Amino acid sequence: MTIEVWLGLALFLSVIVNIFLVWFGREQSQRLTYVSQNLNDLIEIISNYKEHLRKVYSLEMFYGDETLKFLMEHTNAVVQLLETEYSQIIDITDPIEVIEEYEESEEENEQKDVFYGGTRTSNT
Repeated sequence: MTIEVWLGLALFLSVIVNIFLVWFGREQSQRLTYVSQNLNDLIEIISNYKEHLRKVYSLEMFYGDETLKFLMEHTNAVVQLLETEYSQIIDITDPIEVIEEYEESEEENEQKDVFYGGTRTSNT
């Protein structure tokens, strides 16, 4: 009788822990997806800012200004840091490309049939 109680208690605890882990995993994956999408938007915003700053720096009135030059260098460093250090997080929301090898093998078989040069004879 006591072993049945212990096994029932272990089953109940296992079900509770599994439900919690499924909920926790789902919450974490939603948060990571949210961060990935927002990080991609952040890189795009900073790249647009960099382009705008480059256009202002190239104006005749501001050309050669040291402050704008350092600001451009700093912006380039930030964009490069985001693209290199956080590229794996950004790639989470990108669709996965599936390469099907089945189609390639069918094409190879068709090419083999086309180049067949032997004679076909029957055994009659």
